[in-house]
Amino acid sequence: MQQDYKTEMRAMTEGLAEWCHRRERRQRATRTLIGAAVLAVAVTVTAVALLVPQNTDTFVKGDLQCCTAEACDRTTQILAKI
Repeated sequence: MQQDYKTEMRAMTEGLAEWCHRRERRQRATRTLIGAAVLAVAVTVTAVALLVPQNTDTFVKGDLQCCTAEACDRTTQILAKI
C-alpha cells in the first residue's frame, strides 16, 4: 500500500518541473511583448509630438470670418466669372 502511494505521487508530479519551466518562459515572453508594445507606443507618441508642426499663425483658425468685405466681394466676382 505504501509503495503504491509513492508510485502514484511520482507519476502525478513527473512532468511538473518541465511544466513550471514552460509556464515561466511563456510569462517572460508575454511580459517582454507587453514591454515592447509600451515602448513602441511611447516612441511613436514622442516622434509625433516632435515632428508634427506646431500650430502657428499660418494655420487657419475658426470659421474664416477674418477676411475683409473687399476681399470677399472680389472672391465673389471671380467666382461669378467662372
